[in-house]
This record gives sequence, structure tokens and C-alpha cells, in this order.
Amino acid sequence: MKPGAIQVPSDILPLIVSLVAGLAFSVQQWTPADRRHPIAIFCDEAHLYIPERRESGAGDVSVEIFERIAKEGRKYGVGLAVISQRPSEVNRTVLSQCNNLIAMRLTNGDDQSVVKRLLPDSLGSFGDLLPVLDTGEALVVGDASLLPTRIRIAEPNQKPNSGTVEFWDRWTNDTKIGAATKAVEGWRNQAMQN
Repeated sequence: MKPGAIQVPSDILPLIVSLVAGLAFSVQQWTPADRRHPIAIFCDEAHLYIPERRESGAGDVSVEIFERIAKEGRKYGVGLAVISQRPSEVNRTVLSQCNNLIAMRLTNGDDQSVVKRLLPDSLGSFGDLLPVLDTGEALVVGDASLLPTRIRIAEPNQKPNSGTVEFWDRWTNDTKIGAATKAVEGWRNQAMQN
């Protein structure tokens, strides 16, 4: 976690994220049209706060706000980028309003089905590529590309710490790591340890 960053507890994450997004939408809505500066809201891990399954309370409020932004945001200069590794768990109303689709490798059948339903009928066979895309490859369909395209995404200069742990290598290594104390300290402070 970056210094000064605030970590929001998971039980109120949908409420906080949706209130910030709703505030941005309201400001754009009430700004005179000739003075609006377009904005984009990027919803990373969207399945956590724009879920398909409606729940009472904060989750329900969050879904309603994002559905409204997805349906009406463009006319007020508010774009919505929905990012999730689990599209089957993201609200279908929000997904159906997306003008562009960038899909990386998906091996789960439910997730593949959701993406295939978002593709135009004439491009249904493109969905068959989803489980065989290589790391860093994606399908791009929509207004952002003249033709449906398979692309390779350049690796970032600063790679995120998101790689899979090499289980076998760690299990066969006799060196003791002893990180339990650091883990408990990070848990108490709600800060990730590097």
C-alpha cells in the first residue's frame, strides 16, 4: 500500500466507492454542458462493488449508482471502465452498456459465457479464443477498434506484485522464511508489507 493511501474495509467498500462515483456523476450532471470536462471512472475489481447478485444495504445502493452511471453517464461526459477477472460476477446491466470490450484469457466457463453474450452475433466465434489467449494477449471489440482484434499488451515498466507464487520451489526449499510476525503486524496496521 502506498504511503498516505487509505484502505477501505471490505464491508463498506461498495458504499464508499459508489458514493465517490455518484458524487463525480452529480457534479458532471449539474455542470453546464459547455463547461463539462469529460472524466472516466475506472472500476478495478468491479465484481467487489458492482455485483450481479443484489444484496440489501450498501451493495444495493452501489449497484443502483453504477447502473445509472452506465446508462446515463455518456451524455454528461462520464465514462465507466469496468475491470474484473470475474465478469460473471459483475452486474449485467452495467456490462451491457459498455461500448468496448477488452478480454484477456478466461478459462472459467461462466466468465466466457458472459463475454460471448457481450459480443455481436457475427463475432461469436471470437469468444472461442478466450481460453487459449497467451499471457498479455487480449481481444478488443467495439468502438475503440475498427475491426475485432487480437492484441498483445506491452509489459508495464513497473510490474505489479501479482505473479503466482512458485509453490513447488518454495515447498522444496529448506530455508525458513518466518514471516508470520510480519504478517500479523501488517494485519494489525492494515498495511501491506513489502
